[in-house]
Amino acid sequence: MKEYYRIGETADLMGITTQTLRFYDKIGLVKPVKIDPRTGYRYYAYEQFHFIDRIKYLQSLGMPLDDIKEVMLSKKVERLLPFLDQQKKVLEQEEKKIRHQIEMVDWYKDYFTYMERNEDAPCVMHLKERYYLQVPCYESDLLADMEIRLAKEKSEQGIENAMYLRQYGYKISYDAFCRQQFKPDYYFIYLNEKVKDAPNILRLPEGEYLCFREKILEEAWNPQRIMNYFQGKAQPKLMLAMEYEDNLDNYAHANYEIQILLEKN
Repeated sequence: MKEYYRIGETADLMGITTQTLRFYDKIGLVKPVKIDPRTGYRYYAYEQFHFIDRIKYLQSLGMPLDDIKEVMLSKKVERLLPFLDQQKKVLEQEEKKIRHQIEMVDWYKDYFTYMERNEDAPCVMHLKERYYLQVPCYESDLLADMEIRLAKEKSEQGIENAMYLRQYGYKISYDAFCRQQFKPDYYFIYLNEKVKDAPNILRLPEGEYLCFREKILEEAWNPQRIMNYFQGKAQPKLMLAMEYEDNLDNYAHANYEIQILLEKN
């Protein structure tokens, strides 16, 4: 066994770069045991290999070099354990974030393919409880007015960091719909989770909804089939128009799914 190993040999044996070893030297983490005064070559001893290997596996756990240096120079396992506990918490938070991102990817895949997977004919669907942020709509509003009002509401103190889903919708009245008039009462956006103590964040109840699609922003619709459905029945109290984008250019061309909450018998 050799007594000393040049920096290049050490780097090859340990699976790291010479630049990494030089950086370890610079920060005082691993210093060469000898430097040739004539050539400037750095030399390392076999006994340092285990030290370098520990640094590598602690780095693989995501520990910062400053923390690794503090632990390694102490030479005490007792100093390492609190750092491992802290790093576990960091990784658990990252895992939670990644799981949420995966859920959001699945949600958006479902959102953009929803219309392809569901028939145009009216059907009754059971929908779970949902939360949304809404703003009122007024008679004189243009679509841009509603958008800007909702954007301002989203930036309000206390809810600016809420988790929104990229789905917008309108609360509309049954009477206006039957008259073929687009006069929404409220404009809203879905939330991924409930936000506490926010007056304009409301709940859509779980229940059975009559669902069908219309392009309510660009064409006239025939309300007769829905009027026939509710003939002799109580007029619905909750009617939504949910946007489903089928292009990335003009939301005015989007399909809307009309969702009408059915009263329990």
